[in-house]
Amino acid sequence: MESMSELVVTRQFSAPRSAVWAAFVEPEIISQWWGPHGWSVEEDSVVLEPVVGGRHELNMVQVQNPEAMVPLKAVITTFDEYKCLASADGPHEMTLDLVIHTRIDFSEFAGKTIITLTQSPLPFEVLESSTKAWNSAFAKLEELLAQFF
Repeated sequence: MESMSELVVTRQFSAPRSAVWAAFVEPEIISQWWGPHGWSVEEDSVVLEPVVGGRHELNMVQVQNPEAMVPLKAVITTFDEYKCLASADGPHEMTLDLVIHTRIDFSEFAGKTIITLTQSPLPFEVLESSTKAWNSAFAKLEELLAQFF
């Protein structure tokens, strides 16, 4: 069996926690930044039901090859407004037949927001590419937030 690991990415944003939280829960904002550079999300594919057991769904599409699509079909497992958003996605082909748990914790200090994303289990072989993808997506979010803060 493949060796499993946990991905942890921490990022600070120069924006208040309420704005960063909105970027994770408002479909019209999610569609502006979700996914690494070179990927986009159509706003009408985003479903976020803000309750435990609610759906967290979207379709990421590769800009240069619209046939390449990565769906997120997760279920909300924690929804603690402005503090924590967690979900479970899978098992299906895109999650390598695993149930992938993603947790994002939000904290604020001096008007800036720190998020910590934890995702597991992930096969060790995809840890580096997944980390790069999340960092790329968070760079897009940082650019978006910089327009307002």
